[in-house]
Amino acid sequence: MNKLLSVFIAVVMAGSVWASNLPVSHEASFKEAYNASEVTIKATGRGADDKATDIDLKRAAVWFILEGGTDPVLNTPESKTAFAPIAESFYDINNISKYVTWEAQKVDAQMKTADGLKRTKAIRINKGAIQADLSAKGVIKAVSDLRDALGNPTIMVIPECKTGESPIKVFDTNNLARHAAGVIESRLTAKQYDVIVPRGQDQLAQMTEMQGQLAEQDADPAYQLALTLGSDVYIVFSGMIENSKASVVVKAYETTTARLLGTETGYSKARPGANMEPLVEEAVSDAIDRVLQRITNYWTEDLKKGIQYKVIFKIDNTIGKAGVQDVQDEIGGVLDDNFKTKENIITDKTMDYNIWAKPSEFDKSSKIERFIRREVKGSKISKLNVNKKLIILKVEK
Repeated sequence: MNKLLSVFIAVVMAGSVWASNLPVSHEASFKEAYNASEVTIKATGRGADDKATDIDLKRAAVWFILEGGTDPVLNTPESKTAFAPIAESFYDINNISKYVTWEAQKVDAQMKTADGLKRTKAIRINKGAIQADLSAKGVIKAVSDLRDALGNPTIMVIPECKTGESPIKVFDTNNLARHAAGVIESRLTAKQYDVIVPRGQDQLAQMTEMQGQLAEQDADPAYQLALTLGSDVYIVFSGMIENSKASVVVKAYETTTARLLGTETGYSKARPGANMEPLVEEAVSDAIDRVLQRITNYWTEDLKKGIQYKVIFKIDNTIGKAGVQDVQDEIGGVLDDNFKTKENIITDKTMDYNIWAKPSEFDKSSKIERFIRREVKGSKISKLNVNKKLIILKVEK
């Protein structure tokens, strides 16, 4: 009797595994970014029969989008907690089937297991649709919500340059660089980011002027150009074509600090005889979506602190050495009392800060500048340059 009961319990438990909507298999890997919204996943399904195995394969692919890989959609403890109550209904085959846009006929691998079958093949998932649905359910924060809270996030795309070489010169002389930038900018606009295009001699002149004003910092044309044009993030790319195959490295930096947010390398397939432009486009597409997910993660995290600005104080010679400390103490106190701050550089001539301001009170850099001028009483504060995220102020006696 006990033996029969044990067998019955084992059967019930085994059946309950397959009855759940949650994926049994968590075996999946990224294969390629098909377009701005869709990605191809190599997924493995497990099931008691063919039908159950194919269903689990789809669930494993969706699981990878949600929680697997280096850049999952559910990338914070809050989003995972919010998703847990709806997980069973979300993984229902009638729901996840709408995210499947293509499924390979070819089976990469298949084997019998103790409890059924195990099958691996490629499947394409509409990641953009998953993100939109989870945003509508309040599980994740939509890019549009971030835009409303922090203003329009702006991104600039530029090629990697040699020391002393300007990004604009590279664009003027390299057709493949222009093509790669166009592919990245297309992905950005498709995802509703605002894009700054660094073109024109007037913008180059602004960069040169800014380099002079920030002489204390190491020369970095890409960083200086991003600061000058007021982007929140700048993307730098480089690449090469060898043996009919392209590879492209895409890096994203936070403009106000030059902090690396993410880097990925994309590859095209080897295509003998193919034009170079399609190879570059394929390699860029292989990398850019993962980098953009890092940017979204950064933007979400920064939202908790507020809008970030870079504030630089240039201390004039009219303030003697004896008075510099008092001036710096007052300015530092004003910033610490009203913003979240990070000190970057403090010298007798320069004070360099990153500050985070409440969007409801300081949604423009000009409001920061006016506030500081009003609150600092012991010195005269005047404006040298105010441009979106960059504020440079002169401090005089």
